[in-house]
Amino acid sequence: MRLEGVRGLVCDVDGVVHAGDRVFDSAVESLNAWMHGGLRVVFLTNNASRGPEELAARLQQDGVRMTPDQVITGAMAGSHVLARTVDPGTRVLVAGSAALDRAVRDQGLEVTSDPIEAGAVVQGYAPTVTLQLLHDAAHAVSRGATWVATNRDAGLPTAWGVAPGNGAYVDAVARATGREPLVAGKPETGSYTLALERLGLTAGEVAGIGDRLETDVLGANRAGLRSVLVATGVHGWPEVERAAGEGASEKVPDHVVDDLSQLTFG
Repeated sequence: MRLEGVRGLVCDVDGVVHAGDRVFDSAVESLNAWMHGGLRVVFLTNNASRGPEELAARLQQDGVRMTPDQVITGAMAGSHVLARTVDPGTRVLVAGSAALDRAVRDQGLEVTSDPIEAGAVVQGYAPTVTLQLLHDAAHAVSRGATWVATNRDAGLPTAWGVAPGNGAYVDAVARATGREPLVAGKPETGSYTLALERLGLTAGEVAGIGDRLETDVLGANRAGLRSVLVATGVHGWPEVERAAGEGASEKVPDHVVDDLSQLTFG
């Protein structure tokens, strides 16, 4: 399948380049060939468990020839939204990874572990998130703290199947408090704005690639990118047909491929 007029890509990571420890060789080979040919690529992930350097190191280990400045993570998007929502002196409870903690501090905000003094909560995926931390997040949110979620992906692709993602933990806090968070990552357009700025291209020159209809495809469609679903992760043809049949046009991709080797650009 050839996409004409595309000069850049916004590419998801989990379920597209790898799933847990499993690397999709065809994706690595395709990405390297495209970048060698001059295609600009930014890796945009909702996963907030790692910083850009860590994720770049993982992609390089997978065999992708890229640099950390090509990465935008859920932690970066979440901290970006948070810093533009709260007052500078607001103390933030971080319900997530060390990478999310660093990203919040990099925005000049103070981090606290005390749910009573927290004026804001930012929630992102981390395998180390404990039930106590969810309790603390819910406590702060119920007291009126500003609440930002890096994303609401319900599941996370792994080598053995789908694990609970950040959305599952966010839903727990939402059910407990009766509140809903501001969402920073895909499918919200803010993360795509960051990606387009990094690429130096307009939306019409860029394709968005991912494995989820409700985040990658919906986000690309909302942002005006050409949307491509790759069926190596969570969703495939059955889900596309279901979305089309239900009239959920925003979640229907412009293109569907079985793996990235089926794509070329002109």
